Amino acid sequence: MGKIIGFSTQNEWRTEYRYGLYRHRLIAPNGEVYTRHFIVVKNRFALIVHFTRLHNYVGVYDGKVFAPLVSDAETKLRYVCMMLNYVLIDHYSDYRIDHVFKISREALECFFRDYAQKPLPDGSYRGKQSIEKCVHAVTMFFRKLRRKFGTAVVLAESDLVTEAAVYGKHGKPRKQKRPTFQVKGFNSHKPIFRELPSKAFQMLLNLAFRYAPDIAFAICLQAFAGLRAGEAMNVRQEGSPLGNGFIITRFESKPMKMEIDLTKELPLRSDGVVCGKIKKERRQYVYPPFMYAFHTAYERHKIYLAGQKFEADYCPMFINSKGLAMTYNDYYRRFSSLVNNHLRPALLESDDNECRIYGQLLCENTLGLHALRHWFSVQLVLYGEDIAQIQYWRGDTTPESALLYLQNKGDLVRELDSTGGLLAELLINNGGKAVNNRDGL
Repeated sequence: MGKIIGFSTQNEWRTEYRYGLYRHRLIAPNGEVYTRHFIVVKNRFALIVHFTRLHNYVGVYDGKVFAPLVSDAETKLRYVCMMLNYVLIDHYSDYRIDHVFKISREALECFFRDYAQKPLPDGSYRGKQSIEKCVHAVTMFFRKLRRKFGTAVVLAESDLVTEAAVYGKHGKPRKQKRPTFQVKGFNSHKPIFRELPSKAFQMLLNLAFRYAPDIAFAICLQAFAGLRAGEAMNVRQEGSPLGNGFIITRFESKPMKMEIDLTKELPLRSDGVVCGKIKKERRQYVYPPFMYAFHTAYERHKIYLAGQKFEADYCPMFINSKGLAMTYNDYYRRFSSLVNNHLRPALLESDDNECRIYGQLLCENTLGLHALRHWFSVQLVLYGEDIAQIQYWRGDTTPESALLYLQNKGDLVRELDSTGGLLAELLINNGGKAVNNRDGL
């Protein structure tokens, strides 16, 4: 497409087409996988009928000299697509705007208002962070259009941003441009269900090694090393042709340090299917108090792998029933099956009153994979780690999440306990009970 174009003035055109994203995955010469997203026009069958160049005005690492090859603006592009569909298609009869250049401040204000105040399917509302990201992404999109096409764009710089004085960490003032929009929304009170009491976690781990040995070690990667679910699916075996995904430093046969390579997102399947995303590329270490339990789990997983077929060119750590590297969706289905078919019934039949109550909660709420990383974060707080250490062990880019956990430390101490040594004992005592049950995959 040589230029940005708008919609036809025919109303029926707007009932047949919408803006959307096209994702293209590429492999760099060094084997690293990266993704690029493009704004396209799709018909009602979700087939692409037109490529645009609008993605050129949405980016990451703006103003930086260096930008990582793997950087991608998917989230910002989604916000822009939502805005384009809202103004040019869904509310064309209200604004009569037929070109992206003609979009007005009034139309943007209405879009931001509805984005913040329109309830989601579950009755909740979008949170503050999501609203702020949406406003910033759309504002920067129009600023770039304005720089490129000048007065052809209706929105002026003053319509989009204003200068405000901010102070750095040393108290020095500086000027920063901020969006001129102020969006009023509702406070989002619906928390994500991610509580996982230690008693329930111990039971979950035991059941995983018995009924879902293919994902038991993935659970340990999340709970003992703080990996995100998609990151766990990117882990490779020791000795993988793509490079050791797992490195153990031993002293007198005892593990002293266990390192997980998340420095690159590499293809782990011959069919090119994406296994999971690495949010922050890094080398992640197992948290020392969990070292023994983690090593015990790893030795059991190696025994499991020895009896499985997999693609030797990749040597993924986790394998599905077809012998290919497990994807995030495979992992999620297996975890859901484990919780629904084994953990919840076991909790409800337990002699422990707390376990039975938690089992009832699982009848009303869905326990997702994020609960494992949450459990890990809670343990970091209970072990007395500060903000910097929590951020380090979690592999976060900013300290906000660590601060939230520390602010709730009192409640965590009252409700939960740390269980590093008990977990290792649990794994050893139940070592002979594992069965190769591959239900539900």
